Amino acid sequence: MRKYFSLMALTVCLPASLCEAQTPPAACDHTADIEGVCAAWFDSLPMNAIQAIGSHNSYHVRPTAPELKLIEHLRPGNSAGWDYGNKPLKTQLDLGLRQIELDLYYDPKGGRYADPLGPRLTANTRGFEPYDARQMTAPGFKVMHMQDIDVRSTCPTLKLCLGEIRTWSETHPDHAPLLIMFNTKQEEISYDGVVKPLAFDLSAFADLETEIASVFSRDHILTPDDVRRGEATLPLALKTYGWPTLRETRGKVFFLIDESETVTRTYMGRHKALEGQLLFVKSVSPEAAHAAVFVENDPLKSYEKIKGLVSSGFIVRTRADASLKEARANDPTRKLAALNSGAQYVTTDLYQPRTDLSDYVVTLPGGQKVRLNPRVPEATAAGAHLSPHLPKSVQQ
Repeated sequence: MRKYFSLMALTVCLPASLCEAQTPPAACDHTADIEGVCAAWFDSLPMNAIQAIGSHNSYHVRPTAPELKLIEHLRPGNSAGWDYGNKPLKTQLDLGLRQIELDLYYDPKGGRYADPLGPRLTANTRGFEPYDARQMTAPGFKVMHMQDIDVRSTCPTLKLCLGEIRTWSETHPDHAPLLIMFNTKQEEISYDGVVKPLAFDLSAFADLETEIASVFSRDHILTPDDVRRGEATLPLALKTYGWPTLRETRGKVFFLIDESETVTRTYMGRHKALEGQLLFVKSVSPEAAHAAVFVENDPLKSYEKIKGLVSSGFIVRTRADASLKEARANDPTRKLAALNSGAQYVTTDLYQPRTDLSDYVVTLPGGQKVRLNPRVPEATAAGAHLSPHLPKSVQQ
């Protein structure tokens, strides 16, 4: 039987002044920010009892006008959807985003992507901006959207990206668990002069774990074994124990390989329940031995599925928008479905509005950085304990 948290545990808090009369202060109701001054009141909740906003292609810098023309030539119909940019990772984290997505290219010798075609072909044309390739010469994983044609990044190497996240995390040790997602980029482009990406084989994944461990200490990372707790599979562990609590996971990061079964099978090898592995992988079914974190990108098509997965104790990431379509139409339908589905991490390109398109923006309804999840039983029970009036989304 799953071991649920105790509502009385919500009254055990620091500082002690918050515990007077075993009731939370007036500000600490169900609308409170889980990372704010009321954080201690939520520490006994499991980490899946939260909901937070994240960013899509978190490193991405808006391509220049001539680069967008090249993108449209090589990838017809894509340039409009790639015409976006993100703030530096630290700024995103300061704004309250708690999920980061990075696209990885394997470059063990260094320099493979140091002379990209796009900036070279568009040099000295109207709208051109110089490209700084200095970080691209060193060995290690590179971070960009697509080799040669969409290459600008706020942190062009994985070590730079992770280092920025680690520094922020160390100065904000009470943050909710950060989900860091990886896409392993291996797509080839049929065009003269475009570099062929290296495959993500066992050596690549071993190097990936090594590079992560060179930035984050083991106690900074939540791993599958931390969730499995000796059980044969992750789903069995979740049914028996649930996820670790917020008290146990504040200040930590956890990693997810968001890829096809072919890629995730390569990473898992014989470790079907991710025994001894550093990263989670995108789950394929609730019954799979590795099942813990799901990626369901379309909350309109997968609304009921997401609700079911969340209610069953899994963590889900979904997307509030894609390719700037919702921003251009100023249409909140998909965003509202994503938030109401209960997906713990809701990804967007528009955590700040693009005023040249519309006032479309994705934030939590109460303006929190992290809120109680509207679909997780423990979170709704906590909300009932803190306030007799739950959000409408919980009552649906």
